[in-house]
Amino acid sequence: MDERNALLALCAEPAALVERSGNVVATNERLQRVAGRAPATLGALLERLAARVARPDEFRTAIESAVRDGTTLRRYAATDDPEADDVEVLVLPELGGPTDVSLVVLRLPNRRLREDVLTRRHDRLALLGQMAAEAAHELNNVLTTMIGWSHLLGHPREGADPGELAERARQVETAALKAQRIVADLMGVARGGEERMAANVGAAAREVVRMMEGECARRAIELSADVPDDLEARIRRARLSQVLLNLVRNAVQALKHGGHIRISARAERGLAVIHVEDDGPGMDATTQARVFEPYFTTRRSGGTEEAGLGLGLPLSRRIIEQEAGGTIRLASEPGRGTTVEIRLPVSAVQELRSTGIRAAMVVPPAPENFQLLAVERDEGVAEVLRATLMQLWKVTPVIVSGLASACQALKARPFSVCLVDADADPDGPVAAVRRLAAARPDPRVVLTFSKDSWAGIGRREALPVASELHKPFSVPELMCALVAAAARREP
Repeated sequence: MDERNALLALCAEPAALVERSGNVVATNERLQRVAGRAPATLGALLERLAARVARPDEFRTAIESAVRDGTTLRRYAATDDPEADDVEVLVLPELGGPTDVSLVVLRLPNRRLREDVLTRRHDRLALLGQMAAEAAHELNNVLTTMIGWSHLLGHPREGADPGELAERARQVETAALKAQRIVADLMGVARGGEERMAANVGAAAREVVRMMEGECARRAIELSADVPDDLEARIRRARLSQVLLNLVRNAVQALKHGGHIRISARAERGLAVIHVEDDGPGMDATTQARVFEPYFTTRRSGGTEEAGLGLGLPLSRRIIEQEAGGTIRLASEPGRGTTVEIRLPVSAVQELRSTGIRAAMVVPPAPENFQLLAVERDEGVAEVLRATLMQLWKVTPVIVSGLASACQALKARPFSVCLVDADADPDGPVAAVRRLAAARPDPRVVLTFSKDSWAGIGRREALPVASELHKPFSVPELMCALVAAAARREP
């Protein structure tokens, strides 16, 4: 029994060794703590457990039968009491022995924890539905912008110069990046992960204005926001709104009645620079030196003045500097108002947007005798691929919408590179690559996929591909990926 007792001691859950007859031959300390004392029989143990579960007779019979027959069983039972733990029992017969002893393991899943998980899931679905409704409206606006500028690009005015056409192209690009942000926000909620570390500064500022406009109107304070629509900072949206709300509230309390508060922002060398300014009474140097100290406040209760806890600015500083990796500074003079400056790194989307469509796009030369086979179901993406290769490399690609056609083309002749959409095969990208390899050994595959696609939720297997290209991709990114794949040597 020494090995069995060692097994019991190692078991993290309450457990007992039970003979086929139902006699308990050994228990661990965890079971004794749960059951109160070591039960002599399985029946006595189940009597205590089954007394509070739904359908107790069925629960007891299933476990006793498994022990008697020497079979494996996992049995779960919920309790009638919403405050009590549920019960789960594992019956594991001894392996390699006479099979007259089973290890019976008890688990007491916490019902509250389970219900909290379900509640969070329901809340996430409700939020996703609300966001989807809002995103539909926002995406329609974005699509209207893209369609309008695209039509103007397709029918330029007579004598239009390249600079004007490039500016219209930038408008299309800006709208496309905005649509990318909307989709990424939706998919972040669908995945159930943390909020995306990217906040539209203009949206957060306007949200704060809406929240404070009633109080400002009562105090005759003018509150405004002057922030570019496309400025994104690397911070969670809710946290940025919280900081701006704290700062605006402080300014309102300083002004008391009458005056101006202005939120402004700009992009500056990879940073989003945000200002919250007021033309209130300002503060002296001694007060400025202490404003970021916890519980320090200039607002005391008494009379008509509202008391403050002195936590708004310290909390804002922690969010900006510790969570988001930015800086927050305050400048003020008595009688000349106060300005709080926040500097945050711009988001990855903002970095791409700031690059824009370059006047001189660097495109690598085409590999010698380059031939491309593309598997792309989206007609718009397929047309962009075709136009790009014909215009820049004078190459006419073979573009098909399904893997069956791609395999036939591969059997007919070799291609330098196969550009394959990750969703081309319903069984996933691994199956797609294997089907292509069956048609022609070692195809040089560049896999295109979206990190935020529904099919991409969850972890993907490592793929035998030359490279991966994330949608949306730029023309230079596409061409560089094709060149790198074509240059890959045969194994």
